[in-house]
Amino acid sequence: MGRGAALALTATPSAFERLDAAVLAAHEAGDGARLARLYGEAADGFAAGGDADTACFFYTQAYVFALELGAPEAARYAAILKENGRL
Repeated sequence: MGRGAALALTATPSAFERLDAAVLAAHEAGDGARLARLYGEAADGFAAGGDADTACFFYTQAYVFALELGAPEAARYAAILKENGRL
């Protein structure tokens, strides 16, 4: 799922449950790249649904994992967090 295909997390509990399972599996596997992507997708989904607080929580998680990896997405997450007064 790419950036343009944000999850509709606020509307579909099963989508959130699938995301939760994927995040737990990525944590267990120690897959930071997958975690950054999953948290970013979750954040985008909550942002699209108008839930800025929850979106920023997930953007923070995505930002931390992206920073650890030196991933270019970290800059996008930082910009969003700054726009929302969170960084």
